[in-house]
Amino acid sequence: MNERLAINGGTPVRTQPFGQSHDFGDEDIAAVTEVIRSGNIGKGPQVAQFEREFAARHGVKHAISVTSGTAAMHVCIGAINPDPGDEIIVSPWTAGGSFIGALLHNCVPVFADIDDTFTLDPKDVEAKTTPRTRAIIAVHLFGNPCNMDALREIAHRHQLFLIEDCCQAHFAEYQGQTVGTLGDINGFSFGGKHLSAGMGGIVLTNDEGLWGRGVLFADAALPRANGPYEGLPYANYFLAPNYKINDLIAAVLLTQLKKVDGYIANKIRAAQQIIEGLADLEEITPQRVRQGDRHTYWVLGFTIDTNRLNCSAGEFAEAVSREGVPLGGPYIGSGKEGPLYRNPFLAEPDCYGRSRFPFDYEREKPIDYRLAECPYGEALMCRGVNLSMLPSFTDADIADIVQAIRKVAHHYR
Repeated sequence: MNERLAINGGTPVRTQPFGQSHDFGDEDIAAVTEVIRSGNIGKGPQVAQFEREFAARHGVKHAISVTSGTAAMHVCIGAINPDPGDEIIVSPWTAGGSFIGALLHNCVPVFADIDDTFTLDPKDVEAKTTPRTRAIIAVHLFGNPCNMDALREIAHRHQLFLIEDCCQAHFAEYQGQTVGTLGDINGFSFGGKHLSAGMGGIVLTNDEGLWGRGVLFADAALPRANGPYEGLPYANYFLAPNYKINDLIAAVLLTQLKKVDGYIANKIRAAQQIIEGLADLEEITPQRVRQGDRHTYWVLGFTIDTNRLNCSAGEFAEAVSREGVPLGGPYIGSGKEGPLYRNPFLAEPDCYGRSRFPFDYEREKPIDYRLAECPYGEALMCRGVNLSMLPSFTDADIADIVQAIRKVAHHYR
């Protein structure tokens, strides 16, 4: 096969758009309509019900609904209440929302390398742990779980908090255990992920103390009914933002919660078929999934052998996209700006005016992210391409995806 690529004037594999990312239908409209007609569109019974149902689905005691995944991860940090200058270990291959809350809490992100699961390498987490480390954020990238046994052992031995970032990994499983149940406190996003209302997030924990501070932190530290400060005089008891969602968002999440298992099952089916359809192409390697884990494929990720294909990952992705299959190039933290530690807000830095705070707080030598290195991840992720998975993918859609990728791979060979 050596067909002329669409990017070079050839006929594209596909000209029709793919289907929808979510099934928003009459039941969603009815749920929102009911809330509006109730006259109560603030935080009310729908929010409380969604918190109960989402927590129950995970077998976790407490849930705190918030406005976004970024807010959820900030609440996780606010709940552990670190001191300025404390270090939080995290992957540099993630959305900035994984650790922006740490910066807003005046903490210092420390970036550990990844392995071919695209998630934290426990050996490098151990190497990056210092007396100032307060927590580890385990980012389950694309829906693929981290090595939670190894990370929990490190956290326990060093008396650190372990925080799960489940924003991309709803109902993924590590060795039969659902993510979001393995850390001390754990955050999720509902902004376009498997379960989506266009916005929103949630925090899960079994720890009473973390729930107590977290639920206050998400609501300006005000005493509310059924909260840990119930009955106290109305006042702001510590510095905290306002991340409350309303019943309109919760109503959509409740209806979508009934559909999410189907979404995920279809994405897993499609991802496995695509991987099988490309299995004989030695130049294309899928994100590794540990035996016994369940990857839920919010995104299907591959790395390509750029030497054998004689093209960059960006060029490869652009060529496939021109064939009618929207393949993305290197993920966040792998573009021309490099890993997140080379993005301007950290590398310059540009966080708190013209200061270097908190990177120089009580340090003889300020942290300089321009000197940071995660060599394995840098070499791996600059070769990454990825496909956003849709639950609506049909067998015909999958055939087109496989054909487009194979066409481009054979051309660049």
